[in-house]
Amino acid sequence: MASTVFPAASAASKTRYVTTLLSGTSYTVPAGVTYVNVTLVGAGGGGGDGGGATEPAYSGNGGQVITSNLVTTPGGSIAYAIGAAGAGASANTSLPGSTGGTTTFTGATSATGGTGGAGGATGANGISGNVPAGLNAANGGMGGVTNGGSGGAGCIFVEYWA
Repeated sequence: MASTVFPAASAASKTRYVTTLLSGTSYTVPAGVTYVNVTLVGAGGGGGDGGGATEPAYSGNGGQVITSNLVTTPGGSIAYAIGAAGAGASANTSLPGSTGGTTTFTGATSATGGTGGAGGATGANGISGNVPAGLNAANGGMGGVTNGGSGGAGCIFVEYWA
């Protein structure tokens, strides 16, 4: 009777890892990793100021969310930048909030920051970014009667298997 020989199961099955980058400027690719999936989140725009009016101004827009798959060199260094949060408008100025910063990761498409909310109780309310579950980083800042709130800073999620 003939028997079939099956290859032995791999002794080293791969495990999924996710690293969240909130600061810094350089990512070192782990040993043995030849590709990564990155999710870039642009920073949220700041909220506008109502100028002391009875009605609040409008919230900033959430940052853009972009996903890219990249071929990497194990041990290599990849430059990145985290988008800065958009500032809320100063108290009693009726001004809009500032735009959130762009998040970049070399080799991937950049994620732009959200625009600031309108001031003086005019314009449309901002829209929250399509932020991964449980993360408020890229949401826009709230508009206020007497000042606008800051948007959330951007971030990067790096997913790989090793």
